[in-house]
Amino acid sequence: MTPASGSRGAAKREELAGRLAERLVPLVEQLPFPPVAEAFAQQASEPTEPPMQVILAAAREILSTPAAAWSREEVWALALADGDHDLHAAVEQRIAQRWGAVVAVMRQLRGAGAVDATVDDAAAALHAMAVGLGLSILLRVSPGLGDAGSWQGLAARLVESLAAANPEVEPAAGEMRTWRGRVTIPGQPTALARLLRVLSLLDVSVVSLFTIRQRPGEHLVEMIMQAPVAVERATIAQAMASVSDEGTGQGAIVARGVSQDTEDIATRVLLRCADLVRDPDAAPQAAADLVLADAWEVTDAATGADASATVLRLQWTFDRHVVLRRRTPFTRTEAERASALLRLVAALAELRTPGAGYGWAERLADGSDVWVRLARPHDSAAVAAMHERCSQQSRYQRYFTPMDTWREENLRRISGGHRGATLVATVGESDVVALGNVFPAGDPQGSAAEIAVIVDDGWQRRGLGRAMLQHLIDVAGQLGFSSVRAYVLAENTGMLRLMASLDLDWAHRVDHDFGASVVCLEAELPVTAP
Repeated sequence: MTPASGSRGAAKREELAGRLAERLVPLVEQLPFPPVAEAFAQQASEPTEPPMQVILAAAREILSTPAAAWSREEVWALALADGDHDLHAAVEQRIAQRWGAVVAVMRQLRGAGAVDATVDDAAAALHAMAVGLGLSILLRVSPGLGDAGSWQGLAARLVESLAAANPEVEPAAGEMRTWRGRVTIPGQPTALARLLRVLSLLDVSVVSLFTIRQRPGEHLVEMIMQAPVAVERATIAQAMASVSDEGTGQGAIVARGVSQDTEDIATRVLLRCADLVRDPDAAPQAAADLVLADAWEVTDAATGADASATVLRLQWTFDRHVVLRRRTPFTRTEAERASALLRLVAALAELRTPGAGYGWAERLADGSDVWVRLARPHDSAAVAAMHERCSQQSRYQRYFTPMDTWREENLRRISGGHRGATLVATVGESDVVALGNVFPAGDPQGSAAEIAVIVDDGWQRRGLGRAMLQHLIDVAGQLGFSSVRAYVLAENTGMLRLMASLDLDWAHRVDHDFGASVVCLEAELPVTAP
């Protein structure tokens, strides 16, 4: 390209830019402000919401709809304003209106009379406007740049840092709404202080709060809160997430509460228990409410989804399971709580109707007493401890592979989070000395059940294995299976003799997946009269 042609191209571009700038002047002067700018202007002139709510709502809206912050016409005008006097004046006037509103909201955030030399209202306003403009441009070109949860958590953290150290917060007036909140935060005391501070900036009052240590360096915080009606659920979750370990909103849950939530927690729990005594069938709904589940169902024990991070499967009776679902993962504490509630209702039902099918008392050959019952999530630690006490040979005979470590999903599954049934034999209430499982074998819709059992080495040869197997077979029949299957190492002659002693006609075959080292035993279950 020659210098002359380059000059002509530049001149042509300048001419086109001039024409566009000329057309933009009347458009910019009459152009309505985008929703985010309107929200700031409304808050500046008539503060009806906590300023943090306005800022966090803007952060959410910008990421999903960039034009909500800066329209395409405004961006064009900004790009061309430097080269046209009239357009520059129109844009400058528009920016001045935005600027005044943002500065006013920032001053509201920091509180009346706030003194903090590290934060300047004008600098905070400039930062907010620049970030909004930059996002509105970038996200039009590359909408996948930002993860919504991460961005919202960061936005809440930045807004919190801009507020004064001790802002003067006026008590909330007007109608209040009750919320239940749950979030995982770092274990340091300062994290809890930050959580309460960020909520206070939204005029949220914490009615009750307690914390539970989940793992080293991690606490689960549960709260009952009251907030002005204008404060949105998403804003509260966004603020809580800024303090969470994840900082992305994944660890924060906010659900609508009821007026009774603000009453004394011990009284509420006792009254809820009284309601469940009168109506045991309300237990699944109560368990779902307890862990803020998004959905729940009662399903046949042999159908439905197995447990996972976001699916909590709880054994309720031998033939019914309660399945809870949530978008965010359930914690171990939540699983234990929901299970404890179902266990309470089952115990009350057993007292009312002895022999209702919640467990069996067994006296072994040496006179020892054990209790065989459905496994609960709180048994997982005792199940793991039993496996650690078992010899490598006992574990290998049960699982056909060395199991030296226990991952969480293994415990979740074998401790009752699967379709079918899981039984434990306990000494006292919590010391597990045997574990038995009934799984649908092969096709989930099939009619065969697989059974398996492992007994603590110290409790073997007392008749406990036989009692567990007999209960597993009985439960398989109650669940509607027509046959049972068991896999036994060919060298495990003791178990083969035990299986042969049971009152079933076992067929022996070789399973091609295991080869000759494993014997597959299968037997039809007797048909019981309806």
